[in-house]
Amino acid sequence: MADATYEELILDILYVDGRISKAKLIGILAGLVVFIIYLIYMIPYSLRAGPLPFLITVSICFFQIVLYYCICRFGGYLIRRFTN
Repeated sequence: MADATYEELILDILYVDGRISKAKLIGILAGLVVFIIYLIYMIPYSLRAGPLPFLITVSICFFQIVLYYCICRFGGYLIRRFTN
């Protein structure tokens, strides 16, 4: 994957075997919901508190987005693996 272009990497986030993966799409939507919740409730308060709380909040938000994406992707893999 080291020689992949940006377009190939972006397509790998959403597509499986040339089609859109429902599990990956659900993971992206869950990550978007987490980001919006953080954007509305957590980030304004952490900006008022200072730069360190802001960076901690943003890093926790990023890890939660990645976690939900991976959980949905793994769930889609399990469903695809055991239903065939």
